Amino acid sequence: MGHRVPRGLDGGATSQKRQKVVHEAPTSEEVHASRQLQQLLSFSQDPARARHGLQSFKLFLDQLLNQDSKDADRPRILRDYLQSTKPADNDENPVYLPDIMQTWSYGTQINNENIMSAVPVVLALLLKLLSQSLESVPFGLGICRTLLQKRQQELIARNLSADKGKSFIISPTLRMLTEAVIFDGGAIAKPLFRARASMLKSLARNMGLVHRGDEAEDTKRPSARTNAVLFFLSALKFLHPEAKKELLSQRDIVAALTRDVKQDPPYLVKELLEGLRAHVLLDDKLPREAKACLLNASTLTRLSALYQYRLDTPADDEPSIADIAHEFLMAACTSPGCGLLRQDSGFYPRELDPNVPVPTAVVDEWGLEVIVWMNKFRTETPVRNHALSNFLPNLRPWSSLKQSELMISIFKAAPELVAHYFLNNKSFTFEPKLSATWTGYAAFLFHTVTLPIPDHFCRGPNFPALPPPTSIVVDNILPPPLNPKALSRSLASKSNMISFFATRILVVALEKLDAALKMHRDPSHAHKTAWAEAARRLVDEFRQRCPGLTEMINAYRSVPEGDILHREAASRLLRLCYEVLPQHALMAKFDVSPFLETSLSRLSRQELEDPKDSALSVKELENLLSIAGYSPGMRWFAAPEGVSLSPFTRLLKVCVDAPHGVALGTIREVLNFVAVEEGLVPRVDAHPGLLALLEALQVLRQSYPDSITHVWPFLDNCLARYANSPVKYVEKFYAMKDEAAEPAVQGLTSADVSLATIAMLEQLPFAAAKEGNQHTLKALGRFLPSFLGYLAAAGESKSLLDLVFSKMVPYLPDSKKKVKAGGVPEGLEFQHNPWPSAKAIEAGKASSTEAPQEEGKSSPAIDAKALENMLHAPDGLEADNSALVRWSSKTVDELVDDGYLKSLIALLASEHASIRKEALVNIRKAAAKIKESEYEEKEQIWLLLMELAETAADNINDRPLPSPTSAFACHAIDVLRDPLSCLYPKVNMFLVRGPSWSPDKIHLVDDILEGDPMVPNTYYTQTNWLLGYLIDGLRTKHDLELFHKKRTMGPLLEHILVSATNPYMRWPLKLQVLRLLYRATCIEGGSTTLTTRFGIMSWLEATQAGCTDASEAAVYETLRKRIWETSDQDRVRAWSREGLNGPSW
Repeated sequence: MGHRVPRGLDGGATSQKRQKVVHEAPTSEEVHASRQLQQLLSFSQDPARARHGLQSFKLFLDQLLNQDSKDADRPRILRDYLQSTKPADNDENPVYLPDIMQTWSYGTQINNENIMSAVPVVLALLLKLLSQSLESVPFGLGICRTLLQKRQQELIARNLSADKGKSFIISPTLRMLTEAVIFDGGAIAKPLFRARASMLKSLARNMGLVHRGDEAEDTKRPSARTNAVLFFLSALKFLHPEAKKELLSQRDIVAALTRDVKQDPPYLVKELLEGLRAHVLLDDKLPREAKACLLNASTLTRLSALYQYRLDTPADDEPSIADIAHEFLMAACTSPGCGLLRQDSGFYPRELDPNVPVPTAVVDEWGLEVIVWMNKFRTETPVRNHALSNFLPNLRPWSSLKQSELMISIFKAAPELVAHYFLNNKSFTFEPKLSATWTGYAAFLFHTVTLPIPDHFCRGPNFPALPPPTSIVVDNILPPPLNPKALSRSLASKSNMISFFATRILVVALEKLDAALKMHRDPSHAHKTAWAEAARRLVDEFRQRCPGLTEMINAYRSVPEGDILHREAASRLLRLCYEVLPQHALMAKFDVSPFLETSLSRLSRQELEDPKDSALSVKELENLLSIAGYSPGMRWFAAPEGVSLSPFTRLLKVCVDAPHGVALGTIREVLNFVAVEEGLVPRVDAHPGLLALLEALQVLRQSYPDSITHVWPFLDNCLARYANSPVKYVEKFYAMKDEAAEPAVQGLTSADVSLATIAMLEQLPFAAAKEGNQHTLKALGRFLPSFLGYLAAAGESKSLLDLVFSKMVPYLPDSKKKVKAGGVPEGLEFQHNPWPSAKAIEAGKASSTEAPQEEGKSSPAIDAKALENMLHAPDGLEADNSALVRWSSKTVDELVDDGYLKSLIALLASEHASIRKEALVNIRKAAAKIKESEYEEKEQIWLLLMELAETAADNINDRPLPSPTSAFACHAIDVLRDPLSCLYPKVNMFLVRGPSWSPDKIHLVDDILEGDPMVPNTYYTQTNWLLGYLIDGLRTKHDLELFHKKRTMGPLLEHILVSATNPYMRWPLKLQVLRLLYRATCIEGGSTTLTTRFGIMSWLEATQAGCTDASEAAVYETLRKRIWETSDQDRVRAWSREGLNGPSW
């Protein structure tokens, strides 16, 4: 083995260390003639001489591009040079600037980087200069076409693929290509793109060559990335749609375009966003799939990073980079034409057909269970907008208002993403913690809840056949982060801001729930049963997600008195609970009186100086008044302890003392409603109600401010006494009417004067007899004549008012007989309240008396179909034979709460004896199963079922169980499973009376209609329950016989008709009575029985005559026609001795 030869200092032993490259600055000279320029640029194999010529030409072009240069010879020199180098016209492959092109080729052969960089620099400047003159455009086009020749393409590709550290070669080449592609409006953009193998070589890599260093990028020496991006944007601007599509399909280029956008200088970011917006998003000719190649989740995420861009310092009138990026993302994500947003189906997930044909009978029998996908989307929701669904988790809506606005806009454009986003992003919770992050997230959730529900729950013009999945609807109304625990803790938080946020979110959620329920109850649905069941499920799921009403009430109690905005929101939340979730609200037994008293006291003291605070206090009062209207135990005319005036009078005082501009419409409506219901004013449309009283009080307050304070106690005393014993004042009114011998005024059917005046007449002597009451009498002397005058102007009987006034005069201070001489003023005009003048009223009366027939013609009419829609009630005992099998696989909770037990009971009324017997056996089995369970009310339910079984055992062999008995058992189950029901005590007392029931009796009728309710102020609620089960129990002739069977208290139907004449019974309850009558007309011979046994025609006619609402009167009218048409008309004529001989109406 030979020895290693030691290295010496010569030959092969020289050091292999890389030699340092030294770039020497090129020399140059000033150009004075075109001949000199030709010599400088002629081809030479001497690199130094070539660089000298190129540098001289560069400085020459810089001087031409300099706007301050005034040398007129330079353009001529350039023009002569270009003309001298122009190729011959007959040349097949003309080469412009052959010497420069040859020099470039030579420099590439010898790998001279200085020449490889200098040539593109010169060509870029030359093209930029030639583009400024129309005469020089042909030369520029010739140079561009020369660059497209094969040899030049190879040179360009060699430059573009240079090492990453050689930006001095790459950047000039990219600038040259940019000038070429935009030259003459993109004349060679198309052929340049055809040569993309060379022209776009390494473009993605070059986009990654960002500026390095701590200092900002110099705009005069842009980085390779900046030039690459500008070249890409220029190509997008001038390429045709097909070329754009192919360019955007290059994934590496599109990915590199935005990879380092956060480090780009501000001007480049602006050009990038504006270029993409103008030439991609807004290009209608560009296919949707091409735009989608650019707008993927990665691109959107990188652009969203510009929300935190910190390199720009915009002027006051200029938008920031964050603003421009926000505008771009808003357009890209929310405009369908931009290619990213796909048309969704609203609340219906992807690949789901809500219009699949399902027989109506199947839906009515099985309900939502027949829809296999109804409960499928509780944990995952498939969507059409995959790119947006992947992009949304990268946004931080709690840290940026713009990002929150972007997400809300996306949710609004694609509602399907709301449920999908919250189901897949559970990292952030709504647990209350007063911080900037929590506040931002709470604001984001609030705006999410305020989003509108899509029309028809989808994008179609009509409702689909089947309802949307309940879980998706409730996720849009109350997103999953808003769970009961978090909301309850937020409401109970000591921080007013946290509690206020939770309150406002619940307010908008209830408003949205109300809108969704109205859409579920739309009459145009094909499968009404399925939609109704979906609405019930929606309410149930919402109640499971929202806190209880008790927690809302406690939150309202804890709001400080000075926080007016919070108090208004909390009161509005309670009001919405009563309006949208009445059953849920009434279970809490909320006493609104103390809150109403506090609100009235605040307004009465007029402590609020800011008009906005006063308006909010009035809104709070309106909310509390609405709650009081839903509360049957509200005592309007009883003054609370320690307060001198009743709530009703204090509301009058608020209306009179309110400053100008405060909206009081709702308060006046409530006052007028209470006054009409209590009989203080006539129940007729032609009467202004309380407007006359309010007008008189406001006139007195303006004319004699000191006097009105003495009127309030007297007025409150009169109203309270009337409310306590209204019958006494009705009798006094009729006695006075007989004394005046005055017939009723046209249009006022039940009273010719307001009964409040009778109460004032009765109490005036007592006020006069009281010592030291001269100020009050003096104030009444000013108030009473004015009040009676306004009543006369409103159309009340002038003679009766004169009689009332004559009885008042002896008790009023009238030493000079001026009050007596003045009498009741005539011709008073309403100034503070909208009401026509007396002349207009008289003219209206004259026209009404002259043309009563024309007036009657204009009253609304209801046809038979509309009457059926209004009064037809579905059969609550419709046989469902599948219940014999289905109940056994259900839990006890499902048996009781989901209606399976009711379906078994309904089969006892089946026409087939075998089904009735099998149903009886299954009822006993179900009772045993319930008794062995842990169900809370198992004892009562078991007792009900066993007594029903004992009752049916001896009766179902020969005939069905009477429908009223089955209906009573079904409705009693609803009462027993709710211990808070007002009928719970009565039903339990009924069950302990005996082991079985009489099948020929209708149960609990007299206990409800004649007995006092065990829960105060629930008479009408109990009556409504009774009528509901009577409607379900009236199905056959045998059932109808039970309704007219003789009893101690009279026939049942007769008893119900008498109860329906109650003047305080509201229209919904009267409508239940009419539904019962309509059900009777559907039974063979039912209309005849109603006519001959109960005189129903006379009852309907009399009730119609007492109607003040034309639409209600039309219902009675059409029902009379229905009864006549379905009755045995010959028998009715004979029974009435031709008194009823067809409709004369």
